[in-house]
Order: sequence, then C-alpha cells, then structure tokens
Amino acid sequence: MSNNFVSNSEELMSVNPDWLVIEAELARLRTAGLWMPGPAGVLDVVQAAGKERAHQLLIGWLLDPRRPHDLGTAVLAGLLAAVGRADLAAGGGPARARVELEVVKAQSRADIVVTAPEFTLVIELKVHADEGHEQTTRLADDHAAGRRAVVLLFLTLGGDAPADGRFAPMSLRTFADLLRTAVEHAPAPRIAQTRRGRETAVDYLETLERMTGMAPDDQAAARIWLSYGEHLPAAREAARAVLRRLPAAVAAALGGLEVGEPVKVVGPFDYVADGHPNRNGAFRTYDEVGVLLAKPSWFAADGSLAAGIGFGARAEPDPFEEGGELRPFLGIRARDPEVNARLKEVCAPQDHVHWDRWPRWEYLDLALPEDGEELVTAYAARAAERIAALWERNHALIDQAMAGPR
Repeated sequence: MSNNFVSNSEELMSVNPDWLVIEAELARLRTAGLWMPGPAGVLDVVQAAGKERAHQLLIGWLLDPRRPHDLGTAVLAGLLAAVGRADLAAGGGPARARVELEVVKAQSRADIVVTAPEFTLVIELKVHADEGHEQTTRLADDHAAGRRAVVLLFLTLGGDAPADGRFAPMSLRTFADLLRTAVEHAPAPRIAQTRRGRETAVDYLETLERMTGMAPDDQAAARIWLSYGEHLPAAREAARAVLRRLPAAVAAALGGLEVGEPVKVVGPFDYVADGHPNRNGAFRTYDEVGVLLAKPSWFAADGSLAAGIGFGARAEPDPFEEGGELRPFLGIRARDPEVNARLKEVCAPQDHVHWDRWPRWEYLDLALPEDGEELVTAYAARAAERIAALWERNHALIDQAMAGPR
C-alpha cells in the first residue's frame, strides 16, 4: 500500500471528520484496486453463507469420497480422527461410505448421515440456530441400535455443547482446519471436472475461514480501520438514526400508492416478534416496528388488523449486526396462525426461514442511491415500489387464505 493511503490526515482525524473527504478517499482506493470490499466467495455472493442448507449440501458433498472434489476419503477420515475414532478411518471402510441428507427416523431427522460397513456417522449441523428441544437426544436414541459403530457429531459455528452427551461437539473452525489439511495434501486434479470440484472445495474453505475468523489479514481493511476507526461509531449511529426514521417515511410513501382498490395504511405500529425456539423450546422475543397496507376486509370485527403487506424492522435497526439479520424487511404479515400456514403453502417459495408472523418476506435493498438522493427518501421509495409488487402478486392469495380452506 502506498504512503498516500490517507490524504489530508489532519482533516480526516479531526473531532468532526469531513465524511465527504473520507468517502472520496475510499472511492479512490476502490478505483485503484487497493481496496475491494464486498463478498468474493460463492456463498457470500448469493447471500447463502448463513443458510444451514447450503452448508449441509457442501459438507455432505465433501464427506462423499466419490464426488469430484477429488479429495477422496481425506475429509471423512480427518473428521473421524478429530473425534477420536481414527480406528474407523483405517482400512477401506471410508472409501465405501454413502452419504445421505435429511434422514428421517421415528422421532428425528438427521442433517447428514454417512454410512460405511464399519460405522454410521450422524451429524447435526447448526450454523446460527440453537439446538431444538431434545433434538440431539432424539437423534441419539433413533440411531443407537445397529451392528455398526455409531459416531454422533454436533457441528456448529462455535463448537457449542450439545444437550445430549452422546454427541461430540465440533466447530466449523475445526472442520475448516481438517478441510485445509485435506486440500493441501491432495494430489492435483487431473481432469476439468475435478479441477472445478477442487475449486469449489477451496471456495467453501475460504468461506469457512472468513466465518470463523481464520482468513488471512486484510491489510487494506485494517488500514482503513486504523485510519478512520475512531469515527466509525458516529457513522454507525448516524445510519441507525436514518433507519429509525424509515417506518414513518414508508408509511407516507404508501399513502400515495395506487393499487387499484381502496386500501388503508396502518402504522407505524410497535409489536413483539417471536424468534425461533432454542433447545429448551423457549422463544426469544424482539421489539419491532411495522407498516402495513391492507384492504378493509383484512380487518377483524374489533377493528384490529388481521393481515397486510408492508414493511418491518427492528426497533433498534442495525444492518451489520447478527450477520445482517437486523436489516429492515418487506413482506406479508398475518396474525392468525392458520392464515399464516395457508399463506406459506401458496405464496412464492423463499430460500430463508419464515419469521414471526411474516410467512413471506425479503430484506429491503440498502444499496446507496447513485444520484446522491437523501437516504430516507430513497429507501422509502424503494420499499414502496417493492411493496406494490408484492401486493400485485399476493393480495388475492391473502383473500383466499383469510376465507379459509376450500
């Protein structure tokens, strides 16, 4: 990095920094190719790095010795050795292993099951979610019987302890370590298919290393933080203030929306969202703010709103906390669980889990407007445009769901 990384340093490091100067400096670095922020791995680009299903598919693929990663049994053998069962990796057993996903038993469903003549490996995978109520116990009981040795593995982002002691804990960082060992010791692939497969394995390895803090130092990012870091908390609070103003701005934008029939804008209103259950079956709650567009027929007899299409956000939003999960979102909200369930069946599928009473939702795009438009105005207009599209696609489905089963 050149010595002119920071220009006008005295101005930049003043108590009240000139944010336009900082923005220009960052733009210069991007143009020069000295700082290229943003996702690079495939899972990060398609916003799937936080999705358990994506990791399940890739880990299952890596454990299968017949797949074109051309790593053979190295990943499977390394995993067995890491949990103290190197004896099962000896001989030709791993080479004859079969991998299955979503294996359903009497009282459980296993994420990954690897079956070989000498052993069965059962993996329960958690990326961001907590263990379900008695989940590992039910899995262990279902897979206890049989003539093969059974290895039970609780694979999580941070190496969390399972509720049932029959499972061995392992972090994705440990899995990344053994994957890197397998890649470094594997012979070079010889055909196009295995070269592509090896690239996929390496790409996933780099994603795991980023997620678990193992990635090589990003010198450019470090320099930016060391240069401007003391001012970034102020910038973050300014961004939060912008997002806190967004619900009222979205309500105003929806008030001018034409959808071809009488509608009412409800909100901003406060509500408490139920999160996903933890291993004890308890739900964590979150304070949120909503703004919904609704037909007169979507109101209950007491005047309360039963369903709507619109905007939701955490009461204290932050687009970068908890893996981006605190970003504002758009979608369908239905109060009644039965209506909610029917909407889940008929609405367009989504690649993320349903949230609270929102059976269909998507994040609001927070990319900066290119023309320098005021942020709240630009985001509110963007939200209204997407809500109009969601309305066109889904309002009749809400009518049907509220009418009840046919």
